Amino acid sequence: MKSTKNITFYFVDNDTDELDYFRENFKPKLNFNLLTFSSVQMFINKLKSEEKNKNFKIVVIDNIITSRGMNTRTALELIPPIKSMDKEIEIIIFADSENIELKATSSNVKPAAFVKKDSQYFIRLYPIISRLISEYNLKKKQRSVKYTTVFVISIIIFVILFLIINNYILS
Repeated sequence: MKSTKNITFYFVDNDTDELDYFRENFKPKLNFNLLTFSSVQMFINKLKSEEKNKNFKIVVIDNIITSRGMNTRTALELIPPIKSMDKEIEIIIFADSENIELKATSSNVKPAAFVKKDSQYFIRLYPIISRLISEYNLKKKQRSVKYTTVFVISIIIFVILFLIINNYILS
């Protein structure tokens, strides 16, 4: 996994043992910042505070997040508020069951991927991250080509208009 820029990863899970395990074992071969959160509200607050940060961001979130009291939310419920803050952010959901994708088919908003949360999840997670980085870099290049094309066409139109006006004035 190679990237020319720094990537920010957010890992959200209310299980502190899982947070520790992720921190200790998450070692992708790229430049990255890893921020971990045991609370959805802390994560949302941090994401809001970093809205101006244009680095590529990936959220890895546990499917079920319990907060204080009986406030339990699923990762699918959190996708719309997360995407409203940053449309480019990618979301990967850790799920305990493999049939989570079936439950998500009725939703309009879908995560980039589902990963079964077991002892082998890093093996499945790294290729997904690599794919997301490749897609991000491709989109970035396409935008760059688009802007360059618009710029070149604008210059050509300007030169043509200049020549027409100059020719009109001289005649």
